[in-house]
Amino acid sequence: MNRKLIALGAVAALVLAYLVAAPWITVYQIKSAAEAHDDAALAEHVDFDSVRQSLKDQLHARLMRKMTDGAGASDNPLAALVAPLAGAVVDKAVDWYVTPAGVIALMSNRTPDADTRQATPKPQGTDEQPLAGASMAYSTLDTFIVRPRGRTGAAEFVLRRRGLGWKLTAVVLPGQ
Repeated sequence: MNRKLIALGAVAALVLAYLVAAPWITVYQIKSAAEAHDDAALAEHVDFDSVRQSLKDQLHARLMRKMTDGAGASDNPLAALVAPLAGAVVDKAVDWYVTPAGVIALMSNRTPDADTRQATPKPQGTDEQPLAGASMAYSTLDTFIVRPRGRTGAAEFVLRRRGLGWKLTAVVLPGQ
């Protein structure tokens, strides 16, 4: 009886340890896929639809702030005409850039190349690693934040629990 309780306790401890460590494991897998430029492996850990929507929401909010800031902005008749068009452009741009290569570029603090939708090559002589030295912590029981260190203007990456695993679901742009 005593052995069964010890075994059950050990199994419970291992399961708990895995559940606590799972987001760090997922970030490691994302980093490995990004370093290898393995789009298929990266896609297993990224919910691209959620990432696109999070970026669209942030960019739309920035756009609306820009259009309403300043003296007389509310009196500008062109602002009402331009807002829907600008929103459509933002949506198309986000759809275009949020790809595995685009996410890899964001993690490396680079921008995707507009012509090929591939990550721009890293500068010669650098040993660039996506999310190198990033700080990672739980925000809530179901939310995990990855913050790149030492990079001003770098995006933050939000992972959310999906069943027993974790997926990258949002990218928070600087200044949000």
